[in-house]
Amino acid sequence: METLVREKGVNSFQMFMTYKDLYMLRDSELYQVFRACRNIGAIARVHAENGELVAEGAKEALDLGITGPEGIEISRPEELEAEATHRVITIANRTHCPIYLVNVSSMSAGDVIAAAKMQGKVVYAETTTAHATLTGLHYYHQDWFHAAAYVTVPPLRLDTNTSAYLMSLLAK
Repeated sequence: METLVREKGVNSFQMFMTYKDLYMLRDSELYQVFRACRNIGAIARVHAENGELVAEGAKEALDLGITGPEGIEISRPEELEAEATHRVITIANRTHCPIYLVNVSSMSAGDVIAAAKMQGKVVYAETTTAHATLTGLHYYHQDWFHAAAYVTVPPLRLDTNTSAYLMSLLAK
């Protein structure tokens, strides 16, 4: 990491709290990476979702026979993003490492970020164009191809107020 920063101009590293058995970092690993980022002046970027519970939710959806695009929203509820957001902000704060949350998709995660900022924690966050303009209602469209075209991770949220709410919180 240090070589990439010092010699190649890399200024950030992205981590995932989801994608179990692929990219997901455990809390202790995040702690170590955040310390390293802080020490070399790199930005820690994190996709925050509770990967363990997302994996369980995916199994449950499949067990119920849910195999369509709506399964993405069902298996990744808002509370799993909010919990992971709180947890990763806590870990970053313990290491004195600023954190940049990516792909924020839910009002409750936005609330966690806003509360952390009000407490003086160094937290930055962004959403995606899709999360800022669309809703998860598309996952339930009768045309499977239409519904599948809207699959994102984290999923688009069903509440039609989410986009405006996120934009108002994250713009601060």
